[in-house]
This record gives sequence, structure tokens and C-alpha cells, in this order.
Amino acid sequence: MRRTVLLLSPLIAVACTPASEIETTEQSTGSVTEPSTAATSTEPTGGPTTGPTTTDTTGGDEALLGHCVYTNAFTQGEECREYVGAGWAQADADADCADVAGTPGAGPCVYPSTLGTCALAGPEEAFVRLVFPGADAALCQATQTGCELFAGGTFTPSPLCEDPGDPPPDPDANVFQWPTLQCIEPLPGDPPGASEDGKVCTWTMISGCTEEGRKFAEYGACEPVLTQRPYTPVPPFPAPAEPDTRMQDPAYAAEQAWVTAQVEACACVCCHQTSVTPAGASVWDIEAPGNWINTFSPYGLAFAGGFIDSSLLGAYPAAQNNGFDRASTGLPTTDAARMAKFFADELTYRGMSPADFADADPTPKPFYDQSIYEPGPCGADQGITAGGEVRWTGGWARYVYVLAADADNPGVPPNLDLPAGTQWRLDALADGPPFKSGAVQYGELPADTRQGFPAMGAPAALKAGQSYYLYVLADIGVPITRCLFAAQ
Repeated sequence: MRRTVLLLSPLIAVACTPASEIETTEQSTGSVTEPSTAATSTEPTGGPTTGPTTTDTTGGDEALLGHCVYTNAFTQGEECREYVGAGWAQADADADCADVAGTPGAGPCVYPSTLGTCALAGPEEAFVRLVFPGADAALCQATQTGCELFAGGTFTPSPLCEDPGDPPPDPDANVFQWPTLQCIEPLPGDPPGASEDGKVCTWTMISGCTEEGRKFAEYGACEPVLTQRPYTPVPPFPAPAEPDTRMQDPAYAAEQAWVTAQVEACACVCCHQTSVTPAGASVWDIEAPGNWINTFSPYGLAFAGGFIDSSLLGAYPAAQNNGFDRASTGLPTTDAARMAKFFADELTYRGMSPADFADADPTPKPFYDQSIYEPGPCGADQGITAGGEVRWTGGWARYVYVLAADADNPGVPPNLDLPAGTQWRLDALADGPPFKSGAVQYGELPADTRQGFPAMGAPAALKAGQSYYLYVLADIGVPITRCLFAAQ
């Protein structure tokens, strides 16, 4: 099976749809996240230069079939793929390049300056190496994180990134915005809301939903959602050539309309309803002509019906989310059994069943990998000193956790970001700067920060000799240091 992997920007979270649903061929890895600037070229586009040059090249004596220049659909930055090893067939390389709508070429990728390369997993005789053009050292750490954390590759820095110094944080970086409960008056002509004073209250979170029968686009807000599960337009699953005659069946049409209304009430529309999105729906579109359910791939159907575990995406209890629950389904719903049956029937219609996905790992893959991560001992520049100074590696941070040594790995809001055993969490404000290793003292709040835990008062003092878990994130979903240290 040929598999095309795009390196996705690491400083952003997984989109409304899980990574495995963003398919460029038979399967894709990474997370649907929105462009920070990782792996984005700062050089003129148009492809690598050719011929003799003194600029960055990856060449060497290894067998190299050629390269492919393309625009990463998620970061919108130029990248270059090298087909390394004697096992590549020209037809396979051409097909891989076509999958990313690229332009093939002979020889290695050559640029005036690069950030480094990312060797993707594959047989030694035939693997893909990504080359990232650029001259901004501020992107080095983000590019390495994207390669290693999301693409599962091996990063080799260019000379520029071997010692990038201490670049300042990117003031234009996409930053996770925490949800708020937005309560507004009903729109003219709409009935009173179920909340106090007849208002309609809606969480501005990707897992948030407004009241049943209303529309998130009218009562919620997509701006913060697009920082939580940012979006990029990705063509939906190919529609069947013939019209879907099931829409002529009143019973089927009624169920399809109910599913549509359930989706319209929730924040999924921020990514999956063309008229609401900034530049077109991503992967599936409830406004697609005909039967929009056909814009789901089989994997997407299994996700929506809850036949693949997507609990790592987080969820509100139904009582706090206008009756909508996604504990057992991928799409939030007020009737989980009804939603699951609809998508089980859709799989049957395509000659499949929920059982076909019984062995699928929880999704999204990056979140699953993070959830099962086993930390090792902290390095020399990591941990908390006897004086309380918190140190980490990996660059600027927006979240610092100190947890019990056996605590679960933190996940995403609203229900997975404070695992049992959390001792202290420091948060950068969404409109404030990140913080630098060594500039944070345990239990103290620098300017433009808030204490994510405990809710009030100082955290418990660290006990000398006891082991603790230091977990530091560049942003939600992007860990940069995860290690165990002994308090001094």
C-alpha cells in the first residue's frame, strides 16, 4: 500500500475530523491542524534550483530517484519530497508526487537555505525524505516537532537549525483560545432559550453545541473554534457518479435531515459547512449537492457513528452541552443510539460494517500516541531546581504542568486537560506571550499568565526526593518536554 504523508504544522490542534479522515491516498497521517508557520518556506517558490550550486542540498552518495515539489495543503508552504533508495520504481514515485499535486524533478531538492529534512518511516531501500526550505531560525524547533511528533519521522537539522540560538516567539502564531459559555438573546422569531432569562447558552468549543433545533452558526462563534481545531479546505470524499435515490425514500430522507440538524447545532459546521467556513468545507460538507452523507469516506462514517474511539478529542457532559453528547459517537448528538444506527446503515450500504473497524486504534493518532507516552528521566536542562526554577527544552511554552509521577498524560479541553494527579499548571493567556525555560518559578504567576490548577491558592509544596512528572507544551496538543524528575 502506498501511503502519502504530509508534515502538518505542529503548533496547532487536530481539526473537526480526525487525522485518518484527511486522505491524500489510501491513508494519511498527522493531524489536521492549522498553519502555524512550521515547514513554511521563506524563500521564493517555484521549486528547487538545479545544476551546480553551493546552496543546501541533501544529495550524497545514496541512491536517489528524484524529487517532488509541492505545496503542503495544510501549512500552504512549499515542501520537497525526495525518493531515497534503490527500491523506488518511477511509477510509484510519480504516483506519490501526483497524490500531493506536485511537480516531479530529477536529482535532490536544492534550495538557497533549508531548515532540515525529515526521513519518514519506510524500508531503507525506498523511503521518502521531506526537505523544508526556509531561512528563519525561529521555525527550527516547530519544524522538528512537526517531523518527530506528528509525522513520526527522523529530523536532521540544517546548519541553520543545528544551533538556532534563542529566537523570539512568533507574534503571529496561531494560539489556542479557551472556550467560553456564550449566552445571547434568541434571534427574532425564535422561541425563548432554555437558560436563565430565556437566553441561549452555547460553548464556543469544537465539541460545543447550541440548543437542539437551533444553529451553531447563529448562536455560537467559529473564531475561537478555528484555533482549537483549526481548519484548511480539503476536498471531500468523491461523490458517486449517479444521484443517490435513497433521498426519494421519505423514511431515509427524514433520518438524513435529522443528522443534518444535529450537525448544524454543533461547532463541526465551522469546518464542515461551506457557507460558514473561511474558504470551503474540509473533508465532508453538509452543503454538498445531493446527499451530503456521501462526502464521508468509510473511515469517516465509522468515526461519525462511534465505531472508532474518538474520545481523545474531548467532550462536555450532555447536561452542560444542551443535551448533546459525544461519549459514544464521533458526532455530538442528543440520541446516540439513533446516530450510531444511521451510520451503521451507511456502512452497510457501502458493503461494510462497524466490525470492519473493530481493530482501529483510537483517533486522532497524534493524540493517541501522546496518551500512551511513557516518560523517562529528565535531562540535565530539565526539571525543577532546588530554588524552584522550572527548566525544559524544546523552545517557548504556553503550558507547564507538574504532575504526580504516575499521572496520565494531559489531553485536550474540556475534560482531558486536568488528569488526576495534576499538582500545578501554569497557562499563558491567549493574548499574552509564551514563557521561556528558566523564567518560571514553581507556584508563581508571571505577568500575562493564569493558574490552570489549583483553582485557588498555591500548589502543594514539592517533597524532596519524590518523583514528579514535568509536562510542558508549546500549545495545546504540542508537548515539547515530558520527563520525570526528583524534587530537591
